[in-house]
Amino acid sequence: MVIVPATTGQMGAELKPGVLSVHEGNETSKYFVSSGFVFIHANSFADIIAVEALPLHQIDANLVQKGLAEFTQKLSSATTDLEKAKAQIGIDVHSAFNSALTG
Repeated sequence: MVIVPATTGQMGAELKPGVLSVHEGNETSKYFVSSGFVFIHANSFADIIAVEALPLHQIDANLVQKGLAEFTQKLSSATTDLEKAKAQIGIDVHSAFNSALTG
């Protein structure tokens, strides 16, 4: 987390992959964000800048499991550092999706 002190009382934080909940009155919308930043202002308003954001209900749990299995297999059979890195990124992304879906 990064906190930026300022005379206006603003602060900011880096977002990690996961679920972002937006509350408006009695409504709550949930999004999966890949990364980004949030800036909270002195008046309690927040600006959210996400690299990618997807409504949580649009993520297919079956495809997440399939992708996780696929990239796990790719990692076990990888022979070069590049293949290993690509497979690990796939595992990390699908693991983050899975964690978001399972709460």
